[in-house]
Amino acid sequence: MTPMKTPIRIILLGCALLSSLSLRAETFAEASQRAAADYGGRLAKAADELTRARTRIADEKAPLLKEMRAAEDRIVAAQSQIERLETGQEEFSEQRRKLLMDLDAVRKNTSYVGTLAHDGLAAFSDAMAPGESQTLADRVQALGQKLDDTASGPNGQASADIAEFLLERTRRELGGYSAKGSSLVAGGNQVQKGTFAFVGPETYFAPDSGGGAGTVRPRAGSAYPVAYELPGWRPEDAAAFFSGKAGVAPADASGGKALRLRETQGTVLEHIQKGGVVAYAIIGVGLLSLIMILQKVADLRQLAVDPPAGVRVFLETVSGGSRDAADKAVKALKAPVRELFEAGLKHSGRPAEILEEHLQAVLLRQRLHFERRLPLLAVIATAAPLMGLLGTVVGMVKTFALITVFGTGNAGKLASGISEVLVATELGLVVAIPTLIAHGFLSQRIQKNLSLLERYALEFVTAVQTAKSEGKPVVP
Repeated sequence: MTPMKTPIRIILLGCALLSSLSLRAETFAEASQRAAADYGGRLAKAADELTRARTRIADEKAPLLKEMRAAEDRIVAAQSQIERLETGQEEFSEQRRKLLMDLDAVRKNTSYVGTLAHDGLAAFSDAMAPGESQTLADRVQALGQKLDDTASGPNGQASADIAEFLLERTRRELGGYSAKGSSLVAGGNQVQKGTFAFVGPETYFAPDSGGGAGTVRPRAGSAYPVAYELPGWRPEDAAAFFSGKAGVAPADASGGKALRLRETQGTVLEHIQKGGVVAYAIIGVGLLSLIMILQKVADLRQLAVDPPAGVRVFLETVSGGSRDAADKAVKALKAPVRELFEAGLKHSGRPAEILEEHLQAVLLRQRLHFERRLPLLAVIATAAPLMGLLGTVVGMVKTFALITVFGTGNAGKLASGISEVLVATELGLVVAIPTLIAHGFLSQRIQKNLSLLERYALEFVTAVQTAKSEGKPVVP
């Protein structure tokens, strides 16, 4: 329902009421005419008001429509701007993601380059020629400290500096170079100043005080390398070489291993000293074993026994009952057999049991004499390896104690220390093996000769009993 229809209905309703009231006084026709006239006037008036209202509404609506269109235009522009901003934000996010990925890749590459630089610098430090550290140690240390300074992130500049340094050193080493420094000279502990010449894998040293030039090798536990004079290097060739002119220089094909091997060998006394106190005890036991072996060899020569053929002639004489012939025949026998048969002839007139006891007494005396010190040789053969093991264990305990304090360090040095503690075991086996062989040989020979003497004793008793049974007793 519009606002214009409401007043019209009110007017019509009022007219109807007035008409109903005036019907009593007026006729219906008059009332209808008057009402129609009144309604027409009012309707015209209402129409005029409606027209004016519409005009006013149209006048007021025009700026609103204009503003609405302007607002719609602004909304469209804003939506376009929002779409552009959203598109820009997506592009910015994608660009930011790419930049973060690039940054992460750069960080990884920088970290990788830093690792390579650290490894390269460490490898260079380990591979420095003897004496080269005297001129490069400070530079290498400064580069290492600069690379380790990561307070501001990965240090790409330090990696670049290390790369330039290594490239520079490589270029110099390709052509060789010389530098001043100090070195020990083999055969003495005096440090001499001179000139180092670095040529490829070899390093040479010429002392300023004169003397022959030589090759240089590092020395464990010393800040200075050791120079070994090369007698075959002529002085004029060495002088030309160190002055940068064309010259002849000897080279070690083994890369210094021959010199290190010669140093590790040393003398016998130095080798024994590596075993410590236990090594000296083993050497003492070995000397005691050697003395006893020599004594037993001399005893074995004294225990020489006649062969059965020679003894059989004597026994046949005893069986014949001739005492004079038996006394003469017994003198031709060797000392152990002669002693046995002389005791038998002395007691041949007694009963067989008594005779056997006397012969057994002689055999026991000889056994005690010739078997003396053999058990001690067996003890030495058994104890010497155990003493060597004791020396090795003591040395290993010391070695691992040093490892606990100083770490493993160089594997070559660790292997060298372990080889030194094994010297005691080596010496123990050197003493034990010959002692064991000598003990076995001497025991077998002594037992063989003593067994022959026991056999001869039984045969002598048999010969005496045979003579007695035939009525030809051999009596003193």
